[in-house]
Amino acid sequence: MKVISYLNFDGNCRPAMEFYKSVLGGELIAMPFGDTPMSKDMPDFADKIAHACLMGDGWHIMASDCPPEHFTAMQGMNISVHFPDAAEGKQLFDKLAEGGTIVMPFEETFWSKGFGLVNDKFGTPWMVNTDYAPE
Repeated sequence: MKVISYLNFDGNCRPAMEFYKSVLGGELIAMPFGDTPMSKDMPDFADKIAHACLMGDGWHIMASDCPPEHFTAMQGMNISVHFPDAAEGKQLFDKLAEGGTIVMPFEETFWSKGFGLVNDKFGTPWMVNTDYAPE
């Protein structure tokens, strides 16, 4: 079994997923509604994303645009990423924070050499954590 994060966006799925690809790497596939059997029923949504998947080494993030009447902002969850090295975690945290809102600055905690919370510029909440290596 795999657990895969699935994000819903309010019309900005494509730029969000392209941003995540630039930050995380991986391969991105995206299918607009206009290329699906639903295209006749949703002509105003033709250029919006029906399904996107960003795939990396052992991980996936999936997403789509949500029709406005069904969209709710992300809350009550975080996408959590974990690094063995605090410098790598800090680098990712800083990229995700560009244009976003830092909820908790990336810093050492009692459980981690580096931990931080950030809501990126698309409203996705991220938790960046690292291993605690005893001295």
